[in-house]
Amino acid sequence: MALTQAERESQALAGADDAHWKSVSGTTDIDDSAQTETSAFVLLTIAPQTGSPLEDSILDIDLAKATTGLAAVETSVTLTFYVAHKVDGTNWRRRAAAEAAISGTAAAARAIRIPVGFVPVDAQARIEVIASGDVTADMEFPYALHYKARQAPTVTEVAA
Repeated sequence: MALTQAERESQALAGADDAHWKSVSGTTDIDDSAQTETSAFVLLTIAPQTGSPLEDSILDIDLAKATTGLAAVETSVTLTFYVAHKVDGTNWRRRAAAEAAISGTAAAARAIRIPVGFVPVDAQARIEVIASGDVTADMEFPYALHYKARQAPTVTEVAA
């Protein structure tokens, strides 16, 4: 059954019309002096605004930024990307199904798409990276977070 004009306006005011895709972008880094190959390194953190959970969020990361990206800096180090969620508000838990590994030599002209998924307002998500060896220099990663929500999330980047 079709909605009346009043029902459509009511849904728009309630945020039901906000189901279209939006994006936020920036650049985040791996700091060579802070990175270790024994633990996960946080690449960025995503926090929804109050009353505005993220639906169907997807993160695109450029791996081949000229002179400072993975493809330019590394040849043999492999980065494994993870999505972690702060499910209980305290502890970060990685989702193994969202892993993707790529070496520097394979990263030329490449990007990686990571499904972040649903992020409720009382939780957060972050992208973590583990390197197979010591990275030889700082690396920069342009990113675009695509999401459905009423308000843009707070994305905390890492600065090298």
